[in-house]
Amino acid sequence: MTCKNCNTPLEKNALFCDNCGAKVVTSRITFKLLTTDLFVNVFGIDSKFFLTLRKMLTHPQEVINEYITGVRKRYVNPFAFLAIAAAISLLIFNYFADDFIRIQSNVNSQQLEKFKEAANKDINSLSNISDKELKKLKSEKKVAQFQLKLVDNMQQFMLRYYNLLTFVFLFIYAILSKWTYWKPHNFGEHIVINAYTYGFATYFTTIAFLIAMIIHPSIYVYSMFIYIIYYLYVFGKLYKQGFGKGILKLLRFILGLLIFTAITIPIIALIGFLIGIFGFI
Repeated sequence: MTCKNCNTPLEKNALFCDNCGAKVVTSRITFKLLTTDLFVNVFGIDSKFFLTLRKMLTHPQEVINEYITGVRKRYVNPFAFLAIAAAISLLIFNYFADDFIRIQSNVNSQQLEKFKEAANKDINSLSNISDKELKKLKSEKKVAQFQLKLVDNMQQFMLRYYNLLTFVFLFIYAILSKWTYWKPHNFGEHIVINAYTYGFATYFTTIAFLIAMIIHPSIYVYSMFIYIIYYLYVFGKLYKQGFGKGILKLLRFILGLLIFTAITIPIIALIGFLIGIFGFI
């Protein structure tokens, strides 16, 4: 038997040619074989990316521990893994921008309806009200209009700078997870942990968004709960802790998030105020 690519003699039962490295093919072409070649060779289903994606679902602790301890060629770089997820989400969210805003608005739909009702209220048609009441209604209308504009500007800001915000949140998550799980990982290793975890969760929520457009907006909202459960799952596997201890750690994480929010809320309020006044640039 010889190699069909370079005509070099091959040993019996050889799988690859020693001269050119080509795979020895003895079977006939079938539909199953073509389908397998399509996914393996064209889409790279056996590549590092898909291996990382699959193992972050089944054995996330192996991906994280192996990468941290020096196994770098087997898996996709954690920042690349997260960046790809953010880029895919950015493309999809912007392509379906109207649906994205509609689904995001569904989270606070009742509050937004109150804002819209107050913002569109025809005050001039009202009669038999005092000047004080009229002034109050005008003030409430301006506030409601400002809040609606603020919400819209913030949504547009998120759509435009989703990639940047992803890595800002990565840094915040790493700080909080380091505070929650002080040992044995350092801050840099917590960034790696959260990049892989946040990346996989982003792929999941992007799929949930596509399903939500077809079925119901609430699916995207509920996916956030699964997002939290996945974080519990990953850290539980990584630190070998039970569900009960995981809940306690989650509460510690949430406490840290509340403290962080209390510190940063004045800055966020100021940014929102400036966006609301000067508009989205």
